[in-house]
Amino acid sequence: MRGSMALKYTEFKSSLGSGKEFPVYLFEGEDAFFRERGLALLKNEYLSEPELNLVVLNPDCTVDGLVTSLNGYPFMSRKRITVIREFYPKQDFFKNGFKDYLENPSDCSLLVILNEKPSESLKKFDSVCVVDCSKADVSLLVKWIKAECNKNLVDIQAETAKMLADYCSLDMTRVENETTKLCFYVGENATITSQDVEQMVSRDQEHKIYEMTDFIANKRFDKALAVINDMLGKGESSQMIIVSVYNYFRKLLHASISGLELKELSSALGMGEYPTKKVMQQASKFKKRALKSAVDALTDADFRVKSGKNETDAMMWLTVFKIMTD
Repeated sequence: MRGSMALKYTEFKSSLGSGKEFPVYLFEGEDAFFRERGLALLKNEYLSEPELNLVVLNPDCTVDGLVTSLNGYPFMSRKRITVIREFYPKQDFFKNGFKDYLENPSDCSLLVILNEKPSESLKKFDSVCVVDCSKADVSLLVKWIKAECNKNLVDIQAETAKMLADYCSLDMTRVENETTKLCFYVGENATITSQDVEQMVSRDQEHKIYEMTDFIANKRFDKALAVINDMLGKGESSQMIIVSVYNYFRKLLHASISGLELKELSSALGMGEYPTKKVMQQASKFKKRALKSAVDALTDADFRVKSGKNETDAMMWLTVFKIMTD
């Protein structure tokens, strides 16, 4: 038992049809689009009769039920596929036959696991291929957006495609949906502009918080206040803004004082490398003392609101002004 093979999603796609197969595929990461698309690619590759050869089990399935499914034979298909979503087995699960299967898996079967979070216990086996489904790098998304627009006879500049990816916080499902919507909106032989993106695509809350923080870092307080007013105008509560800003400034503080390199910080924050890089860049614009003061102020604001000591709206604005003037 040496340990699992790890592939990027693009490497996994390239490996299909190359003759390199694994009995177990663990699609792991926060982007559901890549997890589900990975399953679809395996089904297309190995299943001729999905109704007869595809089994979907609940994450609380028994060992006997799982192993029985994995030891079944395919009918008129290359493989039998067993799928489990959000499967994080405890050690006891491995003692009752699952470990034996992973060490001697069937040649006729695939186990496909789709997990948002890591499952270290599954990675100890060399029969497992771990496919990284974290959010894609912005450069990859820009290429995808441009290619998708080209299929629809629509033009888009790289900078506009990057803006679209950022507005979607690099979430591939949103990127796909918004790209399709924009192509339909402008029509064939037209160009998607930054104004189209601004008008048609709702900025993800994470992007709005990033944008507001960047305005604060660059002393453009009027712009920062405009972002907050926009969030309030679109139904975001004052308390949720306090919590969101607190979570973001906590990441900035961690990035500022940890001394971790990009890859280690990305793992520690549970974020992809591209958004982590943006956090590191923003953190460098603040003094450590200012970030600590902001986190303390936001913690105090959250406590005062939840304990009923202060009114939510007033506390939110007071805290934002404190961060701006510190």
